[in-house]
Amino acid sequence: MMNAGAPLVSVVCLCYNHADTVAGAIESVLSQKTDFPFELIVHDDCSTDGTADTVRRYAEKYPDVIVPVLQSENRMKSCNIAETYIAPLLRGRFVAICEGDDYWLSPDKLQKQTEVMLGDPGITMCFHAVMQLDSLGRQTPFRPVKGSSFVPSPIIVKRGGMFCPSVSLMVRRDIADMWPDFRRLADVYDYPLQVLSAAEGKVYYIDEIMAVYRFAHRGSWTASMSVSNDFTHIENEIKWLSLFNERYNGRFRYETDYHLAHLWLTEYRKTFSPELKQKAVESADLLGMKDRITFRLLILMFSLLGKRGEAVYGFIKKIILK
Repeated sequence: MMNAGAPLVSVVCLCYNHADTVAGAIESVLSQKTDFPFELIVHDDCSTDGTADTVRRYAEKYPDVIVPVLQSENRMKSCNIAETYIAPLLRGRFVAICEGDDYWLSPDKLQKQTEVMLGDPGITMCFHAVMQLDSLGRQTPFRPVKGSSFVPSPIIVKRGGMFCPSVSLMVRRDIADMWPDFRRLADVYDYPLQVLSAAEGKVYYIDEIMAVYRFAHRGSWTASMSVSNDFTHIENEIKWLSLFNERYNGRFRYETDYHLAHLWLTEYRKTFSPELKQKAVESADLLGMKDRITFRLLILMFSLLGKRGEAVYGFIKKIILK
């Protein structure tokens, strides 16, 4: 860990009730071996489980690296935390993310991604393979691309936020500092940042597992989304993606329609309600013939098989829904 001089990379760690995991997240950042200085900005949104105490202890021990932002009241619903509290503190040329319930595996992660970014000024975002860790402790490698390579911008938009796990992201600071209307409206941080990066430049993928992404753990966003229908989130996604398309003159219209069709299919799979089936069908009908047929067949399959269709869907998703 090098900490002398102005940081080349700013690492952002957002926490809320991560008392059991935040120390691991912080340690994984502090263990990075770099030939440049970096900083770690840790924001705790008034946790109730002692997360802030852990952050405070680390900040006192590593004052030259860690910048603590400890809220005295929860800010999630009152403002855009990233824009209001994180953006003004960023000093690095690049920004990486390690949320309080994730952690990095490779001590060379920051060095490798930074070298990629420095090697081509046109690259706005770099991400890499991760290990997914579920609530039962099962680990699954997640390699969204075969081999290290540039990823076409439309693919980033089409595949949604889970395609580039937040724990794997590094973006240029000038992109992270951009707050167009669509990004301000969004109720999530990572996917809008990804599509903005993709629209503004090139995206590079490193086919190496360098971090662990906790998936569907208690209190996580993925856990809450997996067990309940969240129409508010999808309605918000529709609105901000519309603004995104306006900003880029409809350049990604098909990809955003595809992404929304996938979201409605995901919601339908939770309850199989007639209302959600209709939403999924209407969304699928906005797509081209091949994709429309694929989604229609998936909807029909789930309407006939219910939860038994998940095994078939897992196979189809790997082969067709790319």
